[in-house]
Amino acid sequence: MSTSAAVSRPGFFQRLNAFRERHGSTSAIYKAFDVVLQKAFRTSVHHVVWLEHNAVESVTATDPRFVFRFLTADEVEQFAQDPSYYLSPTLAGAIRRGEELCFGALAGDRLAAFGCYTVGYVNPQQAAGAAISFPPDVAYMSFGLTHPDFRGYRLHGLHMGLALQELAKRGITKLVSIVSWTNLASLKSCQRLGYTSIGKMVTIGGRKHAVGFYPQAASRLGVRFGRKAKRTNS
Repeated sequence: MSTSAAVSRPGFFQRLNAFRERHGSTSAIYKAFDVVLQKAFRTSVHHVVWLEHNAVESVTATDPRFVFRFLTADEVEQFAQDPSYYLSPTLAGAIRRGEELCFGALAGDRLAAFGCYTVGYVNPQQAAGAAISFPPDVAYMSFGLTHPDFRGYRLHGLHMGLALQELAKRGITKLVSIVSWTNLASLKSCQRLGYTSIGKMVTIGGRKHAVGFYPQAASRLGVRFGRKAKRTNS
């Protein structure tokens, strides 16, 4: 596919303008360049970020409107029926198999915010074409969301801090994740929470099979990518 073809599909500029209005002009420029990289060259660039439990200030849930706890597979299955949560229908099965944990902030029978954490091994489809494995005291932050109806309650930082406290009780004291280099808002949020960038991950190819270049700093922490990633039993 040519570079021009990559950016000439109907709706591209409308989506880019909507992205600019939400995230700013600088992010929109990065996003446009990223689309060219992905469509024309099948290349993705992500920051690999790392967070240790002791880097996060201790937090306490004081707002009586919310209950914070791990979600059951049945609950995730139910919430996945609402498209506004963008929850994969396969997530409930992964929770039942012990491959995934999902920590939520509940307001009555509504899910206000949540974060999902993969244990042991990440499939290439979840991480831009590169499998990832890590020690048992590490989890992969795969996905998180605050529902639009509950934005403004400052749930993000509180929710993350409480999730880390509960994960630590299960022996998970560190988190690793990847964030697109164009997602400036998420990168800033990660910095505020205490994450540090340990290098960039560059993958070339499809989401199932890709050639990758990975940060050495991550390897020194026990994080393995691509062919070096090893699936272990949960």
